[in-house]
Order: sequence, then C-alpha cells, then structure tokens
Amino acid sequence: MIFLLVFLLSISADVFTQEKYGFININTEPSGALVYIDSTFVGRSPLINMKIKSGTYTLNLKYPKTTDWLEKDIVQKIEVKENDTLNLFISFEKLIKINSIPFSADIFLGDSIIGTTPTIFKMKDLLGKSLKIRKKGYGEVEVFIDGGSRNIEVSLPQQPGAESELRTKPKDKLKSVLPIAGLSLASGAVSVYFKMQADKLYGEYLKTGDPEKLNTVKTYDKVAGVTLLIFELTTIVAIYILLKE
Repeated sequence: MIFLLVFLLSISADVFTQEKYGFININTEPSGALVYIDSTFVGRSPLINMKIKSGTYTLNLKYPKTTDWLEKDIVQKIEVKENDTLNLFISFEKLIKINSIPFSADIFLGDSIIGTTPTIFKMKDLLGKSLKIRKKGYGEVEVFIDGGSRNIEVSLPQQPGAESELRTKPKDKLKSVLPIAGLSLASGAVSVYFKMQADKLYGEYLKTGDPEKLNTVKTYDKVAGVTLLIFELTTIVAIYILLKE
C-alpha cells in the first residue's frame, strides 16, 4: 500500500512539473533576417514550427544585410501560449538617404522644404515623387524617387560668380565683426577694472566709514554694470553676424 502511494505521488509530481510549450512561425520581408529571442540568436527567417516554452519574450529582428546601417532593428514583445502556434509576418520599413555635394542643401517637395542634406526618409513617403535640391550659389537638381536606389547623392553645379562670392563673404563678415569685437573687449576690460576698484574702495569704507568712499563705490558699480551690459550686447551681436547665413 505504501509503495502504491509513493508511486502515485511520483506520477503526480511529474505531471505538475511538466514544462508547457507552444510554437512560433516567423516570416519576414525580406527573408533571412537574424532572429533573437530574449537576446539569444535562434536562426534566420523563415522559422517554421519552432518549439518554445510558453511565456512572454522579447523578439529582436535584424536586417539580413547587417552592414546596411540604414535599417533599424525591429523589437517587439510576443506571447507564446501553451499548445498554440504564434504566426508572425514582419516587414522591414524601407528607408532612403538623400545627400548632396556640397551638403546642407534644402530638399523641396513641391514648394515645401522637407529636410536638409544629408537626411533619411521613409521610402513609402517619397516613392513616385520628384524632389528638388537647392543651395544658395548652386544650380538646382531634381531627382525622382522610383524605389530602385536607397542611397541618393547628387552634385550641385556651382553657379558663375558664386565661388568668389563664397570666398569674400567670410571676409566681409570678419570686417563687420572686428569693430564690434574690439568694443566688446574694451567694455569687458573697463567693467572688470571698475568692479575691482569698487570692491577695493568698499573694503576701505568698511574700515574708515568714510561716506565719500561709499559714494565713489556706488559710482564705480554703476560704471561696471553699464560696461558689462555693453560687453554682453556686443558679444551677442558679433556672434549673430558670424552665424548669420
């Protein structure tokens, strides 16, 4: 009787501890994607009737061409149920990169600027559309997105006289900035000088209590404040001129 009871208990334990499984079918477009489940590589798509313990997992799909940096990994949570089959069909979203020589050219779709080179778009948003690429001092180039190429680079022809204009523009900016920069440095130096003098006189006032020294301190503080304001304003103006297109 005791042996029978032990036998029944062992069978019951096996039943309760038996692991539960489900199945996964994974198809991708394009095929050949690297499949990771909870960071473990399990193969390339398509994967058919892959047996796996029931539960929740993190699925990570990498584009078949691992050197194609345009493509991003697809990551999602999946739930595998006991004695059930999870069917997945996942498509990688195609991207397109548009660049120009020189870069920082505006990309127009119709009359609207949609980006500046170099930049990346979703292929589906531009497929079958014509884009115009423009940059000041260069000729316009038009490209048609037919889906055949995912990396478009165009060379913008330089307009006559643009080269000399581009060379002289930094010089003109520098000529405009130099007087402002000189005023900025001078006002900054004056502000520091009067502030130091004010601090020195204030120390003497604390020792002597001479009201004349206190009046001088107030005057010096005002001069230091005004010249500091001039320094800040001229610095902002100089930076604006240098950065202005």
